[in-house]
Amino acid sequence: MKHPSLLFYALFLSFTLTLQAQNPYADIKADIRKAGGVFNLYDFNTPSPAVAPKGFRPFYISHYGRHGSRMSSHNDTFEKMNEMLTEAYQNQHLTERGRLFFEMYKPLYEKFRLRGGDLTLQGQQEHNHLAHRMFNCYPAVFKGKSCQVKALSSNSIRSIMSMYAFLEGLRECRKDIACQSSASLADMNVANPFTVNNPDVGTTDAGFLNPHAAWADQLDAFRNRVRQPHRLLRRLFTTEEGLEKYGTPFDIELMFYEICESIQATGGKQVPWDIFDEEGLLRMWEWNNLKYYLSKGPAGHSKGRQWAFSWRTLEDVLTKADIAIKGGPVVADLRFGHDILIMSMMTLLDIEGWNQAVPDDSVKYVWKEYRVPLASNIQWIFYRNRMGDVLVRMMLNERDQFLPIASETAPYYRWEDFKAFALKRIQVARHIISTTHSPAKKKRPSVTRSSLG
Repeated sequence: MKHPSLLFYALFLSFTLTLQAQNPYADIKADIRKAGGVFNLYDFNTPSPAVAPKGFRPFYISHYGRHGSRMSSHNDTFEKMNEMLTEAYQNQHLTERGRLFFEMYKPLYEKFRLRGGDLTLQGQQEHNHLAHRMFNCYPAVFKGKSCQVKALSSNSIRSIMSMYAFLEGLRECRKDIACQSSASLADMNVANPFTVNNPDVGTTDAGFLNPHAAWADQLDAFRNRVRQPHRLLRRLFTTEEGLEKYGTPFDIELMFYEICESIQATGGKQVPWDIFDEEGLLRMWEWNNLKYYLSKGPAGHSKGRQWAFSWRTLEDVLTKADIAIKGGPVVADLRFGHDILIMSMMTLLDIEGWNQAVPDDSVKYVWKEYRVPLASNIQWIFYRNRMGDVLVRMMLNERDQFLPIASETAPYYRWEDFKAFALKRIQVARHIISTTHSPAKKKRPSVTRSSLG
């Protein structure tokens, strides 16, 4: 029998080695675009999907897509950056690296100003391309004489434009597709169930980086411990004199980070991530990653309330799939919204890699928000054989996902099994909401908000 302390050490070592093997820092160094987190660009080099079991053909698609590439949320970021750099340049307070950044930013400012949160041309092209891929991967779904598609979107302009870019792509593949689209408050409980439009959501639940959130102080403490904004400021400015009027060092560091994200989202081939030193950039990403984990992932602080609201979207998937299975005319139900729903859905469905509660310093090993890039999507593809048996497979960004459901044909699952599992998860989510409370109102210093999906 092994000595308990040796057994504990062996388990601990195994866990540590597993985490090290999943170290995201190596991923970011290999592909610097991932440093942008949720502003990572969609990877269209997807692997070949698992072959469907013999005799099964696709007949229906259920989908949730995040909007495509877009600008950073805040117009203030572009204005402050221009004013700050212009003043520093005139006062000769820029280093050589800072001056080069300013010269690069000057022509971009005119293109960026007043476009906070806007979908970019690259974002439109991403969804157009994804529509073509869906049509070409599953031609059997779209072959019927009557081909009807329904789409809904959150009421954000970038999501609406993404929806229409996708529908345009489908019409380019088949001109007579009948597309019905909607973008209304009536759709928000499905497209973005985290707003106060949802009766489950209290006023102190709503909002990304909610100042009342139970985890807000926790995130600030982590920021103060790991981020080192002066490393960036020293690389760009000869003095920090006068910078305080543009925000704290943390605020200014975040501004530079979001400018780099925006350049990446507009298709910029020379994204100036090198204004950060390697350690500073990795720590910036780690803080941003923790923010999404705490606000929409499996962290235990709110007992699941932060992700449970997504049950309404999952219920919509089940309801509309049942209609299609019974012979309904719609061959594809499309939904367009935000990254936070995709993250929450993966947690709701208890999928490995999205369901582990760990200490803050270990989050980066088990949760990586760059896996939800711009234009990311979840697709449920439904298959049927001549006997009427129905299978479903779930994909994240066109990559098969393995669910905690027994199946001899995984990643293809019997519809009855998937539905039973999903209904249980919905019950779990609804129980969480009914037995927890919105966070109490709490006065805190104003928090600089990063970009919402």
